[in-house]
Amino acid sequence: RSGGEGEALGPPDKAGALGKRSDHLGQWRVRFFSLHGRTLAWSLHAIHSSTHSHLLLWIGRTLGWSRAEGEPHHGHVDVAGSRCLAADFETGRAFSLSVARGGEAAPLVVVACSTARERREWRAAIEAAARAAAEEDAEAA
Repeated sequence: RSGGEGEALGPPDKAGALGKRSDHLGQWRVRFFSLHGRTLAWSLHAIHSSTHSHLLLWIGRTLGWSRAEGEPHHGHVDVAGSRCLAADFETGRAFSLSVARGGEAAPLVVVACSTARERREWRAAIEAAARAAAEEDAEAA
């Protein structure tokens, strides 16, 4: 997950602080999430600027978010073909979401929102991005 040449782009489709369950130990930590097109990325910190531009790094077919030039993002997933499901019972955390691809048992990422409204907004944004990416991929094929 290393970066490449950075390119400044406009504001993300959706951004904000969410809880993220770690892949290895299952611990919850606050991370800054950014949804830009088909990529859901997270970092330890948010960018605070008057222009709201974000540095995104090309990584294969996806983009990853970075705090500053030369500092890599913490992680990212391509949401194409994924589904976003409530995961409160599985995680034990209220307002949790699991982003997974059809047919794959393990989720791509699991997050926890602060409110039901925030969860609805993130779910709608991720599902819209997943549909758009799937349509884009189908047209390209």
